[in-house]
Amino acid sequence: MPLVSELDPYRLKATPSEFGDSEHYGVDDPYLPRTHADVDRRVATALAGERLVLVIGPSKAGKTRTLFEAVRRELPEARVVVPDPESLARVPVSEQYRNHPETLVVWLENLDEFTRAESSLTPRLLAALTERPARTVVVATLRSEKYEELRAGGELARDVRAVFEQSTRIELAPTSASASEQAAAKRLYPSLDLARYGLAEMLAGAPALLAHYRRGRTPGRITAQSAAYTAVVETVIDWARIGRFDPIREDRLIELARAVIDTRYSAYDITDDILTAAIAEARQPQQGTGHTSAIDPTWLANPRARAYRPFDYLAAADDGQHEQTVRPIVESFWPTATLNANYATLTAVGASAYLRGHLDIAFELTRRAADAGHTPAMTNLGALLRACGNLAEAETWTRKAADTGDSAAMNNLGVLLKQRGDLAEAETWTRKAADTGNPAAMINLGALLQNRGDLAEAETWWRKAADTGNPDAMFNLGLLRWERGDLPEAGTWTRKAADTGHPAAMNNLGVLLKQRGELAEAETWWRKAADTGNPDAMFSLGVLLEDRGNLAEAETWWRKAADTGDADAMFSLGVLLHDRGNLAEAETWTRKAADTGNPDAMNNLGALLQDRNDSAEAETWTRKAADTGNPDAMNNLGVLLQNRDDLAEAETWWRKAEDTSQPDAAPDRALSTQTHENHRYLRRLEPRTHTRT
Repeated sequence: MPLVSELDPYRLKATPSEFGDSEHYGVDDPYLPRTHADVDRRVATALAGERLVLVIGPSKAGKTRTLFEAVRRELPEARVVVPDPESLARVPVSEQYRNHPETLVVWLENLDEFTRAESSLTPRLLAALTERPARTVVVATLRSEKYEELRAGGELARDVRAVFEQSTRIELAPTSASASEQAAAKRLYPSLDLARYGLAEMLAGAPALLAHYRRGRTPGRITAQSAAYTAVVETVIDWARIGRFDPIREDRLIELARAVIDTRYSAYDITDDILTAAIAEARQPQQGTGHTSAIDPTWLANPRARAYRPFDYLAAADDGQHEQTVRPIVESFWPTATLNANYATLTAVGASAYLRGHLDIAFELTRRAADAGHTPAMTNLGALLRACGNLAEAETWTRKAADTGDSAAMNNLGVLLKQRGDLAEAETWTRKAADTGNPAAMINLGALLQNRGDLAEAETWWRKAADTGNPDAMFNLGLLRWERGDLPEAGTWTRKAADTGHPAAMNNLGVLLKQRGELAEAETWWRKAADTGNPDAMFSLGVLLEDRGNLAEAETWWRKAADTGDADAMFSLGVLLHDRGNLAEAETWTRKAADTGNPDAMNNLGALLQDRNDSAEAETWTRKAADTGNPDAMNNLGVLLQNRDDLAEAETWWRKAEDTSQPDAAPDRALSTQTHENHRYLRRLEPRTHTRT
């Protein structure tokens, strides 16, 4: 394990250039401080914390160099562990790793490569990496398009999304996104043409390589050599894009590139010799492109042969980065490229197909591996079936995987059993998964225990999960302490969860702060949560703004929340519109809220209808609200009944209203529309049941 000071960014996969490589680091390749969005300072601050530090950005934005320089600056005496995806799970159980007395930095370059089914980075594995006596800092890089793909990846990406939630995420833009950074780059590297592209892109010669690769797609007549080059590079790119992390062997590359030639370039006489020459050209740097080639060669043993991975900038461009149009992967490529693949590869490519929206392919590949008894595939197949609503078959496959001892499958089986009401067996399987150290299972077990009233054990499990850094567990634990009246500890855990960017925790922290009169900080947290799209925070922020007379912005936030279907926001928006005389739109929003079953909205809708003399429908809605126990509606119903001389029933409802101890419930009360004064700030703070895979 080398010291940070003994390394250079190129050994950690930064792209070498004519200005610098592993043998000449620090001579002619000065580091450009990343001042835009305060990136350098934010990375340094994150390195002082306890969370995964994740630098996200487009290909060739400078992620690796930026992260390395920060680690070198902040942790020069730390030692660095650079596992590959296959060995990551073995790192925390290594005696040398666990007992090493010095600070260790675990470096995960291209985090998406650590999300494959066989050795995926899960919250449990992340916690295990840091469970050693000495300090451990886990750092990673991730391309922007991969981050978006995984963040929106549904059932099969739940674990990696949980890892994202437990990370400090710092986005790095190309220098071209900042006039000041680009000007500084021009001063540091005056010989580079930085008129259009960022510094890291130009150092790698990436735009020139992209143009050279795309020659084969230009309209009109092209050379056979250009067509072959494009076909070869495209094939290597698609091999990686479908989720194959192994390099493609040269003989297989020629075979698959031939299919591209036969389909797109059938008018050209392109022999295998021309394809071989194109491969040789693609693995060499082009003139003016620095030290980078379109495909990166490596030698495989048994039998000895060259194999290739693509230059990530080109793969990112084909996925729509760098202002490019997404190039679809030909559907037939998926089964062809997985012919004779092992079960782990089938599972990984099946997951990639799911993330890219190819459900039929995902099912086909995953089922092939599951039918062979491959546990990760059985787990994934169960998750895919559950996502598609086939719960019976989902349970069958998930149970098969759970019977092998797979922690994720045991947790998923618990979720499925809970959904069909078998709480006893659900608890059994969830407890088995929790006993393995699975944070998602700990959270789910806590929820099951809470639902049957065992709050003490629920708290125990949530504490265990919170101690792994899980923000959902922190949120639930904070809420539990809140409900028990322990506001100081509730605030501590809620703030910890909020500091991770947890939207519901940010909203709840705002509530706690508001309750103790700290309105400025409450507003800060509500704005942060509202900016994530959290409707509770939008509603609460609207109430705060209304209280201080800022009705225009209050309306803006209530409209945003109402557009998500939030009934309280619809109700509040209706009141605001009513108060300023916009009765038609007030009725529209109040009716929408009433249709959700909101008693206050039902009552208000009745009042609005009565105001326009629709007494029959007014009584219908007011009675619905009164039947829920709403005292204002009971009083209003009494007024409606009195107006049509049904004094006996009117008296009945007024007595019910009086029994609720409402001082304003009296026979002579006028029909009234509710205001926000009785509305709550504390909203929908139930513990969440997690269903992670």
